[in-house]
Amino acid sequence: MANTVRSEALVLRRFRHGETSLVVHAFTREYGRVPFIAKGARAGGKRPPVPLVPVVLLEFLWAPSTRSELQLLRDTSLLDSFGSIHDSFESLVWAQAALEVLARVLADQDKHETLFQLTLDYFRALGASSEKAENLFITYRLRVLEQMGYRMETSTPEGKGTGLFFLPAEGRAVQRGRDNATGLPLDLGAWKLLSMLDTSNFETIRRVRLNKESLGQIRRVLDAAYGYAFERWKPLDSLKLLNPTTEKHGNPADTRIGESTEGR
Repeated sequence: MANTVRSEALVLRRFRHGETSLVVHAFTREYGRVPFIAKGARAGGKRPPVPLVPVVLLEFLWAPSTRSELQLLRDTSLLDSFGSIHDSFESLVWAQAALEVLARVLADQDKHETLFQLTLDYFRALGASSEKAENLFITYRLRVLEQMGYRMETSTPEGKGTGLFFLPAEGRAVQRGRDNATGLPLDLGAWKLLSMLDTSNFETIRRVRLNKESLGQIRRVLDAAYGYAFERWKPLDSLKLLNPTTEKHGNPADTRIGESTEGR
């Protein structure tokens, strides 16, 4: 087939289009985020060889076109189903959360091969064990920030106090009362734990023990950093499924997440 390209792809979002088709936003290894039209991919049409769902590694085949924003998806094949992730509801939610982060921060056709590989490494770490999955996700979020140009300086601030302020505009923490700085308050202990997560890899990250208070502070720091780096940032919808009051039914990677009648 002339003038076609292939690339590994992760489905970020998908939307209904007409009666039988889907618009699919995918993160591809070589071409970054690309919007596709998958004709007949829904019930009533000719379905693709493999389901166009999140948290699977696919290969997409398409003929690049400059005449339309949507690229016509010609063929798909399954490369890795990440089966062990799909066996655990919690692991699947943490994987879906990573895709939600990517869907919000990536611009169309902005190449990020390192970030693509990071996401695969994160998925495989989740698949190996769901133990301390949030440790993995915190480190993943830190790496995404770095890849998108926002570097957090997680070294220990100078001073003897244990009370800190996180300064989102600078990506660092300072001692409370230093240079009249104001920001997000947190404890030195939580900041040191964040530093450990920042300097660890996915293989050693599970050794870091986070208590409830420190975990809450780290979450707020990351939300503040993302809120500064990305306009109109809001809490991740995927993680609401981990709320014990949320009814757990179905699959967080099925059509009820990321499928809509609206566009991006």
